Amino acid sequence: MQETTAFLASIRNFCCTSASPWLLLSWLYLFGITPCVLSAQQSDSLEAQRPLLRTVVPDTSGLFFTQPMYPERHVPETDTLPGAAFRFYDPARQFPIDYGTLGNLGSSARPQFFETAYRRGFEVGVHAFDLYQLRAEDLAFYRISRTYSKVFFAQGKTQNDNMLRARVSRTFADNICFALDYRNFNNVGQFRYQTARHNSISAGIWWPIRERYQIFLVYTRNTHQQQENGGIVTDTLFGTGQFSGPITAEVRLPDLAAQTRISDWTALGTQYLDLGKNGKRTFRAAHSIQARREKYKFYDTNLKLDSLYYDTFLVDVRGIRNFIDVFKLENNFEMLTFRNKNPETPSDLLAFGLSHTYFHVQQEPGDSVLNNLFATGRMVLNPSDRFVFKGKAEIGLLSNFGEYHLDGKLELGMGSVGRLQIAVMSQRTPPSLLQHQLFISQRLFWQNDFAKPLETTLSATYSFPWAGLSLSGRSHLVNNYLYFDQQGLAAQTTSPLQVVQLLGNVSIKAGKIHLDNTLALQQANRSDVFRLPKWFSKNSLYYQGQVFKLRMDLRLGFDFRVNNSFRPDGYQPMFWQFVLQDEVEQKPYPWIDGFVSFKVEQFMFFFRYENMAMLANPSKVYYQTARYPQLFNTFRLGIGWRFLDGNIGVPESATGSGSTRPPAGVGN
Repeated sequence: MQETTAFLASIRNFCCTSASPWLLLSWLYLFGITPCVLSAQQSDSLEAQRPLLRTVVPDTSGLFFTQPMYPERHVPETDTLPGAAFRFYDPARQFPIDYGTLGNLGSSARPQFFETAYRRGFEVGVHAFDLYQLRAEDLAFYRISRTYSKVFFAQGKTQNDNMLRARVSRTFADNICFALDYRNFNNVGQFRYQTARHNSISAGIWWPIRERYQIFLVYTRNTHQQQENGGIVTDTLFGTGQFSGPITAEVRLPDLAAQTRISDWTALGTQYLDLGKNGKRTFRAAHSIQARREKYKFYDTNLKLDSLYYDTFLVDVRGIRNFIDVFKLENNFEMLTFRNKNPETPSDLLAFGLSHTYFHVQQEPGDSVLNNLFATGRMVLNPSDRFVFKGKAEIGLLSNFGEYHLDGKLELGMGSVGRLQIAVMSQRTPPSLLQHQLFISQRLFWQNDFAKPLETTLSATYSFPWAGLSLSGRSHLVNNYLYFDQQGLAAQTTSPLQVVQLLGNVSIKAGKIHLDNTLALQQANRSDVFRLPKWFSKNSLYYQGQVFKLRMDLRLGFDFRVNNSFRPDGYQPMFWQFVLQDEVEQKPYPWIDGFVSFKVEQFMFFFRYENMAMLANPSKVYYQTARYPQLFNTFRLGIGWRFLDGNIGVPESATGSGSTRPPAGVGN
């Protein structure tokens, strides 16, 4: 009660001062707007949500970084050993169960292990390139006084088959921290007219202006380009002659004119004002403003040979086009209080706020203005390593009434017995823009009045660190499930979709020989709309040891994956969605990669020879997406560096020599 009274008094005192004109003007902005009545749906995620299945290993060096939306939370750097996180260079394979792609690096992707993705209100509904994007909310500012940088580069067998990742963080005088993140994918594909190019950059500063006031300013830009070939016509000719490789395969869009270009830019500003302290407890006001522009474009202007592919979508024989332009302006306000048990982790946190988003949507030939309003709240209880609770709530207001997102996670540590994690998530969201309506060449192709899906996910994970074992169970229940049918049309089920999943991970070690295994099972009650594999096995057998007088960390072995027979989804490039199909069935295919990776000080290297099964049977291909074969047998190498340099002109006393503690004057 005493802490609550102090919290309210701090808010009252803050409102009577002019300590933060930007924050005061922002409050006036919010309450001076009357949201209009919506004719469509609302807003993107506030926080860049990472898939629940991603494995994160703490870094052995103890580096921590902060992100713009949650400066009270300090995230450990991921491990820098030459393990799976390093050698699985493709973002689609950096999950316990791989995403399904169109075959080449950087192509459209979606999960093969069913996920309930976080959503809040309006969105366009294009997620095929999410794996390759940078988000302003995710930019990492490293909490050290030294310059930190790391670079990763991977190269295939051709000059136009490569990827680059680079990250830099540097603290200047007055504790101003600059951060930059850059990614580039360039892949021409093994089949004709299947180019994928992605270029992303995110840069920003973290500026603790005063002891009680700090700001983050971030600018991010993503550009995704993909040339579409529609997949191959037949796979029966491979391995039957001298000229039977992928480059000779006949493709379904041979006119060389089907193009996708998706781009966005984001300008994000966040500010935090500490209203006061009561011992180790901090009372804080937070505000963020984000301007974002998204453009989606597909076009095919040469339909002499491509017209049969589009079938009913061919509304104009001169060419087809799908263009969407969205501008978003979002304001988020939050009052929070938290107590730090150590510089890295709050022992408890309580926050409540309000989020308003303005949209201007142009979907040729018309446009519309939308507003979004949600009340938000979050709670963290972390008194010890043996008890962690995290909860979040977002409740729709006014036109968003009835929409919500709720999730909570509880972790219980039981010492040597293991660790238990229980999670629940429930959300009710509107259909996406593309599920609601589609224009092709400025002509209305469909306009649907779908019910809002209601999604609920329950999960539990028990891990035994001493045995290298973890077991997970998940249950997904989706009412009013939305999908795209065999004709590529948006559709909705009238009965619930239920998916039950089991996931097990076990690592076995015999001396320097390691065997890492992942086995996943999933079963659904609706085989008519659910076509994902029912089981997966993903394994790595390798040698790991120190060689050359213990100066090199070496790993040498094989990665193996296989799943049961299933009917993979097709892909419709005109509106960037995976669709059901009944023509292609994929039998179990043993995908084997040989690899060697090593680390010497801060330098890492890997070499992979991929899809070794094709050496034994060159006529057999593997589909994760119907008519889009995965890569033929090929090789790839990759290198990575990490640098931690001293800064000139930055007093070591500002943050401590080499310290990973936050720079001075950020309210911790």
